[in-house]
Amino acid sequence: MARDSTKSTKELILDAAFSFYEEPVFKDFSMRELAAKVGVSKPAIYRHFDGKEAVIAAMENRVFDTMASYLQNISKDVQSSKLPLASLIDYFIEHPCYINYFLYQFSSEKNYEKRIFESLFARNVVLADGYESVESYEAVVAADAFFLTKQSYVGTSIFFFVKTLEILRKQGKIASEPQDYAKKLVDFLAAGFRGSTVEGDFLHPVEISPERTAEIQKLCAIDESMLPAENRIFVALANVIRKYKPSGVTVERIADELNMAKSSLYEYFENKNQMVKQLVNNEIALLHTLITENSVEAANFTEYLFILVWTEFEYFSKRPSLIPICGWLLMMNDTTFEERKQRLGEENCDDLRNPWEKRIPSEVERPDLGFACSPHILIQWGGVLPIAFFIQAVDKGWSDEKQREGISILLDFIMNGVK
Repeated sequence: MARDSTKSTKELILDAAFSFYEEPVFKDFSMRELAAKVGVSKPAIYRHFDGKEAVIAAMENRVFDTMASYLQNISKDVQSSKLPLASLIDYFIEHPCYINYFLYQFSSEKNYEKRIFESLFARNVVLADGYESVESYEAVVAADAFFLTKQSYVGTSIFFFVKTLEILRKQGKIASEPQDYAKKLVDFLAAGFRGSTVEGDFLHPVEISPERTAEIQKLCAIDESMLPAENRIFVALANVIRKYKPSGVTVERIADELNMAKSSLYEYFENKNQMVKQLVNNEIALLHTLITENSVEAANFTEYLFILVWTEFEYFSKRPSLIPICGWLLMMNDTTFEERKQRLGEENCDDLRNPWEKRIPSEVERPDLGFACSPHILIQWGGVLPIAFFIQAVDKGWSDEKQREGISILLDFIMNGVK
């Protein structure tokens, strides 16, 4: 690792620790690996930190100190919050390791968002009405569907669009960061599709009556008895994640959960990563089939998005094993259309698009994110939002009725933005 003479050894150690998160990971680093990154001996690390827990604590303090410095002047009013939020997004864009660090923590620690709020509150940052003390957090989340849904919508959207920009740049589709990307992203989240497009645009929302909404919900309802049985290895993987978190998943533990020899699993898969990807992709393929079948009934793009979100909600509620595996889904990048297309070959790529996706233009001028945006990116975003919401709602023990209320709020945010 190249040394920066302006930084102390302690800062260089922390820089090296964060460098392990340049790409999404599910494993933690060792002190030996950290020392090698810095280019010092392992005992030299211990002259600055008592142990690995001290390194991790210092990493967390750096992250929260940085966030607090940008959010000190944040307001409960959306318009007044745009500038500090855009500045924070710019920082994440410049330091992608922070986003991956957060994704790792979310996938490794239940209720991690509470830790974020506690840490920011300790730094005099208050993000929402009713959250005036650490003790009030759980009460607000339990009572206010709007609060948790807004929190999930904004946080997930920032993670998604920062990661999307990073992927597009790596693929060579964007030469440099689009001008004012962070500001335009915040404007889009605040305005939704309605405020970011004009009437007549393909993506501009069409009003859906309560009666039609009820019809869509009925269309998307899933008869659990009609679903194929869950793969027993998939269920075992979910159980291991519940017990040990994604970072603790090993082939040995999955084999123990199945009461079988580790060697037997290798008859089906070459390694753990291949196993996870194949099992997850099989589930996604089934969900994709249901969305394709239901989307035939969509009269416009707005109805298509409603069908997408409600079908996902129904599917995840009937496949509880998917909930602990959602951390894998949110961190793995191989479920995007482009990467699936490369894996299957150009001649099969039409099978990946449902009828509505085939009708969508390749690029649109609005919403303006600073570059020629593909609507398929926005569809992906719409598909990720209910997954992230569902993880948090289930963790909080929300009833089915309250989850449905949250999904309705989420759809309103997508269409009309956060007010």
